[in-house]
Amino acid sequence: MTIRNRLTLRFTGLVSSILLLAFVSIYAFCWYFISSDFYRRLDRKAYTMGDMLIRHRLDTELIHQLGRIRKDQLPSQKIIVFDGRDSVIFITNEDLRLTIPKALLADIRQAKQKDFQQNGYYVSGARFMTASGQFVVIASAVNVYGDEFLRRLLWALAALFCLIAGITAFSGWFFAGDALQPMQQIDRIVSDIFPRNRDERLAIEGDADEISRLSATINRLLDRVAESFRMQRMFVANVSHELKNPLTQISSQLEVSLLNQRTPEAYRQTIQSVLDDVSELATLTKELLKLSQVNQEDAIGLLTDTVRMDEIVWDIRDEVTAVNSRYQVNIELGALPDDPDQLAVQGNKTLLATALKNLTENACKFSDDGQALIHISFDPSKLTISIQNTGHSIPSADLPYIFEPFYRSRQTADVRGYGVGLSLVERIIRLHQGKIQVTSMAGKPTIFSIELPR
Repeated sequence: MTIRNRLTLRFTGLVSSILLLAFVSIYAFCWYFISSDFYRRLDRKAYTMGDMLIRHRLDTELIHQLGRIRKDQLPSQKIIVFDGRDSVIFITNEDLRLTIPKALLADIRQAKQKDFQQNGYYVSGARFMTASGQFVVIASAVNVYGDEFLRRLLWALAALFCLIAGITAFSGWFFAGDALQPMQQIDRIVSDIFPRNRDERLAIEGDADEISRLSATINRLLDRVAESFRMQRMFVANVSHELKNPLTQISSQLEVSLLNQRTPEAYRQTIQSVLDDVSELATLTKELLKLSQVNQEDAIGLLTDTVRMDEIVWDIRDEVTAVNSRYQVNIELGALPDDPDQLAVQGNKTLLATALKNLTENACKFSDDGQALIHISFDPSKLTISIQNTGHSIPSADLPYIFEPFYRSRQTADVRGYGVGLSLVERIIRLHQGKIQVTSMAGKPTIFSIELPR
């Protein structure tokens, strides 16, 4: 069932329920008022007959004559008077058959007064106490006008209910379609976006309603999807390029070696060159494996260590300086807490060490003097680690892309590497719920700042 039909049914059902409750209440009130009024009129006739016949002992023939000349007779009016032995002592309109069971007479004597319906007649019974015994006066009649009014009222309310329910259903169907029209438009546009035009986006109205917020959310999602496609294409292109060079070199060297008979030394050099190319392929493969293994889904299983960041920084200094004798790493500590354990964060020691080592190596590699400065500052809610160097600044056009896999700017095209390190660092920091930022301007140091929550 479509949302439009479901909303129409729910709206119609709600309005119909309210309307039905109102109409039933109106009919019940009218029925109660008309019945009560008619029973009061029968009660007055029963008590009037009891006063004349039982208490004032008027002649029955006189009472019949009075009944014939009175103009306030009710339709099919009948009055019956019973004595203490349930025998009829007075009756009017004998042509109308109305049987009163003795059990009912006993109920009237016990309750003193009773109103009920029997065979389409409204009946009112009253008890009269005299010295000669208990008498029961029964007054009955047909409520022709009241019953006719209730029948017409019932038909009118039923017809009005059907009419209003139909109008409500049509209105609900119309307004539901009008309200869902933006959703249908969104569906058409999104269906046309992929795969035809990935740059098209949903129009956002000026009103800050739910549709506008949904359109904005979908646009952000489409931006992320488009960015993912772009990064995927760039990733495939860069990987293909990185793999093509060593494979081409290996193939070329082997083909040249097979052209002519060569000396053992020449074959040894060729094999050594091929081994170097294979080593590059193995290194690239390891970097790709590292990049693929650092996922947000693995955070629960990975972040189980309590890591002292100051200790990791000192270890990294030793590791980086051991890689290249030209490299020099300086450590600067800001205002630190009295308790050294407050420099600890929850995470994975190996991954954090890998991230800091990559940043420190890059800082030394691209520095003019091979030096890098690591600065640690403490805050009650976070730890900030900054790695800076005084090399050439990163072009502003490259800053938005330096954390993407295999991205290589023109400035670093001649530097040995694969463009995976910074992407790996960004994933590791994001895995630890941290932030990494870079600032680089001409004439000023390039600074990579890492914020880790405590």
